[in-house]
Amino acid sequence: MRYEWPRELSEKDMREMIELMDAVAVKEQTLGFYEPVGQEKGLPLMRAFDADLRKGAIDVLAVRDEEDDRIVGMVTLARAPLPARRHIVDMRRCVIAPDRRGQFLLEGWAEALHKARSMGCEVITLEVRSDGPVGLWERLGFREYGRLPDYARLDGREAVTGHYLYARIADVLAHFEATGTWLHEPRQESAALTG
Repeated sequence: MRYEWPRELSEKDMREMIELMDAVAVKEQTLGFYEPVGQEKGLPLMRAFDADLRKGAIDVLAVRDEEDDRIVGMVTLARAPLPARRHIVDMRRCVIAPDRRGQFLLEGWAEALHKARSMGCEVITLEVRSDGPVGLWERLGFREYGRLPDYARLDGREAVTGHYLYARIADVLAHFEATGTWLHEPRQESAALTG
């Protein structure tokens, strides 16, 4: 895998990102879509995404397959714009192609952590639905700081809870240096919260 932090997206990049998100949407609705977006609806969204990238409002990690150069994973980092919150970066659109799950998550996580630290950030936040990988993020060192019971709706009807998580970059890096792994043991308080 090749990891890149592009400052702009080509038309090919945008189309591959739409295909990536659509491949995930077919299997799960955790990206906020009921169904695949498709190129016609997706390209205007990706052009707005590219405009934010070019302005420096966001950073995106594009993970490419070295054989065919296709984008098979992506993570978006959006630094808080207010001066008093510039130490916080929000991680969004964490997408891995279904056929690549388990292949580069930990390397991608390390890339995102080091990028966030190089941006001068100390805290990473993210939102994840209850039908998404909450436990995985907790294993990577995140802690829950809140929940929203009606965060999203399946097919516009059934409410899904949203979990708001954070991790201190220094703590996660120190854990890796001390243990040689990014994975943390499950926390007791997390089990109590979800049980």
